[in-house]
Amino acid sequence: MIGFIICSIGLAVLVQSQNPFLPLLVSPVGLGLGLLVVTASLLAGYFKKLPTMTWHDGFATGCLLVWYAYWKSEFSDDAPMFFFYPLYYALFTAILNLALINKARYFDQDSIDHLRYLEKITRFDISVTVAFVLISLLITRHYALYPMAMTFFVVRHTMIVCLEIIDS
Repeated sequence: MIGFIICSIGLAVLVQSQNPFLPLLVSPVGLGLGLLVVTASLLAGYFKKLPTMTWHDGFATGCLLVWYAYWKSEFSDDAPMFFFYPLYYALFTAILNLALINKARYFDQDSIDHLRYLEKITRFDISVTVAFVLISLLITRHYALYPMAMTFFVVRHTMIVCLEIIDS
């Protein structure tokens, strides 16, 4: 999910520096671009036109754009959430990529068995997690709901990709 990491860091830098480019992200064009990326990613994933890692990356990146465009008007201009949450997403996703996804080939059999067991008992299928993220985008009164949903999405993404790497 390198695109999501780069977009998260980019958004944090733009927000922190109060870049003149930010009003474009809040405009209907920015919101439309985010919705287009989310929709295209979901359709490509549903019809199996893109690998899991690619459509998950597109979905997360599009949701980040929609989140900023839709939520910015609800909060003050100096709200720290628009700086800290993208940094959190970038750091969390990078750590999971480096620590788990890049090392999935080297998992021992016990780790693989535990991961498969977690996959089996997990109540949140990827479609449920995607729905949770999309619903959380609409609920602006609970500012921690979207970051929590994205955290679930990134963890679920990590599990799925690790198992795909192990099975290949």
